Amino acid sequence: MIKKLVVLSIFAVSMSIATSAVAESNEFPDVPKSQPFYEHIHYLTGDGIINGYDNGYFKPYTNLTRGEAAMMIARAFDLDLTPRETVFKDVNTRLSGAVQSAYEAHIIFGTSETTFSPSEKITREQMAMLLERAFHLKEQSATEFDDVKMNSVAYTAIRKIQAFGITGGVDENHFNPGGYVSRQHFAAFLARGLNEELRLEASSCGYNVDSRTNPPRQVLNCMITNAARATQGEIPPEIVKGIVNVENGNWKHFQENGEPIISADGGIGLMQITNVQNFDVEKLKYDIEYNIEAGISMLINHFKRTDLPKISEKDPNRLENWYFAIMAYNGTKSVNSPFYKATGEKNLSSYQEKVFQAIRTSSQLEVTSHSILMKPEDFTYGPETNESIVFNRKNMELDFIGTHTRDRFGEGYPAYLTNSRLRTEPSTSAEAVTVPIGTLVEILGAPLYDLSSNAPNNFVWYPVAVNQNGMTRYLYAPSQSVK
Repeated sequence: MIKKLVVLSIFAVSMSIATSAVAESNEFPDVPKSQPFYEHIHYLTGDGIINGYDNGYFKPYTNLTRGEAAMMIARAFDLDLTPRETVFKDVNTRLSGAVQSAYEAHIIFGTSETTFSPSEKITREQMAMLLERAFHLKEQSATEFDDVKMNSVAYTAIRKIQAFGITGGVDENHFNPGGYVSRQHFAAFLARGLNEELRLEASSCGYNVDSRTNPPRQVLNCMITNAARATQGEIPPEIVKGIVNVENGNWKHFQENGEPIISADGGIGLMQITNVQNFDVEKLKYDIEYNIEAGISMLINHFKRTDLPKISEKDPNRLENWYFAIMAYNGTKSVNSPFYKATGEKNLSSYQEKVFQAIRTSSQLEVTSHSILMKPEDFTYGPETNESIVFNRKNMELDFIGTHTRDRFGEGYPAYLTNSRLRTEPSTSAEAVTVPIGTLVEILGAPLYDLSSNAPNNFVWYPVAVNQNGMTRYLYAPSQSVK
């Protein structure tokens, strides 16, 4: 069982990154070029964001104070440093401009309504929240640390700075949220946020796109979910994963020799892309993320087509509304007709029906074409149409509201349970906890994925807070169980 999906080179203590932004003239005796964070420190020094002490030393191992962190942030973002009155009573004149400006920018907060505690050492969890707000981070890593619980104030901030390549844990399983941050480490973290070249190589799903190897099933689940969520509501992740189930039952992109899987009809890789006219063929072959994005782009274009029937209000969040776009992904040919011409019975062997079946099985959502109000006479096909389907009716309705996507919820989303079984960990093998159907829950962060890396499920897991009998419990809800 794999505890973490994200595998970053975050724990390395040394980096050799060249950047023209380094100011060679600003040398500190205690920061030689062999120092692990030499580039980061001198990048900030060159931009006037950080200074040494009066004796010319930087003191890289000295723990940073909250006041010093506020000053560095204010300089980094060109905030007003003019001394002035602040909302905090314990901030001196020298820091007042930086602290008040960062406070007004909603980057920093006090330790109380009237105190900032500028002389206190900043902790790693405070650092995470500060940098999350400063850089307006959104994407979250698909991992949790053993020492960062869901009820931590920095739970999502820590996942965000990891996904952005600012830092990870002190080891694979621990973040040490209460530990102090040294001057050298804060300089490294801030420099990585400001300069993409200094950032750690990070993937929220933990896959190295240059590896030419097949990621585990749940890493692919993460990659597909993230790619679909990145469209900002244009396509439900469940649709894309259902397509992969049918196109590529083994969820594999590469052969053992590192070459892409190409089908007899020329379909490339995971999404079996055959229409390559608008895409980079080499990237379709060797970049799984690009292959997924290409498939998503094709599906969205099919959904927007005006020559295909529109279902209900064509809300993309309703899975049934994708019926004809899914058909078109494979081809609007007689083999995919919704009905058999000879008998008028439903064609349950059509491509789109297979995708709906995959969604029912692996995403565990009751999507069905039977809710689409259509009849055999709505379609014409045969030798006279070269077996292409002619759509005689362009507007169709559902006999109910439709099945809403469950894989696009996020931090702070209020939901209620449609299933009573939650888990103590994001895994179907974890201890089950019974919570009444209809119970309100708060989703605390972005999706997580099954701890069993090759689990065959397509659904995701949400970290949730559940209030029961006056107590708050922190559990994991499979996506099909929240609405």
